[in-house]
Amino acid sequence: MRLALAALAAAVALPLVVIVLVLGSTGGSAAAAAAAPAGAVIPASAAGAGSTGTAWARSLLAAGGWPATGCNTGAVVAWERAEGSTPAWHNLLDTTLREPGSHPVNSVGVQAYPSVQAGLAATVATLRGGPYGPILAALAAGDNAQAVADAVAASPWGTEPFTASCA
Repeated sequence: MRLALAALAAAVALPLVVIVLVLGSTGGSAAAAAAAPAGAVIPASAAGAGSTGTAWARSLLAAGGWPATGCNTGAVVAWERAEGSTPAWHNLLDTTLREPGSHPVNSVGVQAYPSVQAGLAATVATLRGGPYGPILAALAAGDNAQAVADAVAASPWGTEPFTASCA
């Protein structure tokens, strides 16, 4: 029976997704999940990703439903560097969105989240719920890392201008 099930699973080859509803004790809220419906479904390959550099950037792109192009990855990694965050906060773009389980880590209210998934959900919710249309448009296009960087610098996010290139 197990062999038959394994053969059936291999034949069907459905893509595996992990639905991450970051609620209650896991550090997110229903509001964050509702504000970022694309962020509620994170591919299995991204759900277990690390909380540093390229892995976090790719996880953020997956969580937000943005194309995982070299330009988007390069832009997010450059944005992470411009923020200078601490990986242990699971918040490499330094969002200030308060969520259950998060706590402020500086005077402007940047939050530390209890998990990578909670930090990703909060970042996507912040981007989708604020005045960040030009950033969202540049990420959706996925073809110009500097356009993402320029949109970030021109936004109220608070990041100084930075240079980004396609990875």
